[in-house]
Amino acid sequence: MSANLQVLISVTVLLGLVSCEPVFDIKDPAFIEGCVREHNRHRTSVSPSAANMRYMTRDEGLAWAQAWARFCVFKHNIHLREVKRMHPIFTSVGENIWAGAPYSSFKPESAVKSWADEVRDYHYDTNQCTKVCGHYTQVVWADSYKVGCAAQACPNGVAETRFSTQPGVIFVCNYATAGNYRGVSPYRAGASCSSCGRDTCENNLCRNSTRDAPQRYNWRPDWEPLRSSANSTGGSSDSLFCRAVVIIRLISIPFIFASVYCLQGHYQLFAYE
Repeated sequence: MSANLQVLISVTVLLGLVSCEPVFDIKDPAFIEGCVREHNRHRTSVSPSAANMRYMTRDEGLAWAQAWARFCVFKHNIHLREVKRMHPIFTSVGENIWAGAPYSSFKPESAVKSWADEVRDYHYDTNQCTKVCGHYTQVVWADSYKVGCAAQACPNGVAETRFSTQPGVIFVCNYATAGNYRGVSPYRAGASCSSCGRDTCENNLCRNSTRDAPQRYNWRPDWEPLRSSANSTGGSSDSLFCRAVVIIRLISIPFIFASVYCLQGHYQLFAYE
């Protein structure tokens, strides 16, 4: 096989690997349910029991975690402390990030569980960690009652990880109100729901129909990499963008063939010493 043909095959393979679509649609009911259910599963079973643990529900504004996930970098969002750049209503937003490879390694429930498993390194009595446990404390932060998650495929790898050169997945969850305030315990120890006030108690969690109701926002972050004139969460504008990218790449294939032909017949035009 000629070197030029090898180049052509390599380029074609790379074109096939490129993707701008998430691993899961952030509006997919099964994905949403898996993320929310797994968070509440760990919130309901904390030890010691929590007197004020709120039930957690999904928020579409927080689901713009997808915007940061698209950068495919294993670092916290640089806009977390910038008011109204993370959410149109909440002024404080927390964040947990998970990354893994290959794609098949990812399940939202498993990722959330990996954060919750940090409980082994957290000591409630002293509110101290022996190792990393901030992901756990955010998962069970009593006043964090809204969550939005997104998972992004990263064909070229997730930067700042040991698998940065192989296809991977990054999973980001945003929380409101934010947790992990220095010197503050994630929840108040006591009989389950004993500090719920007028809320109802369900599976050891404080529920409030008004607070738990879904909200709609005509908003998307101004730093979102696929930002366009559309103002709905996810949706057709992103799909159109991705389709346009694919079409442009497909159109470029004949030019790649032509370039290879020129290299074969007129190699001196591209010869450099």
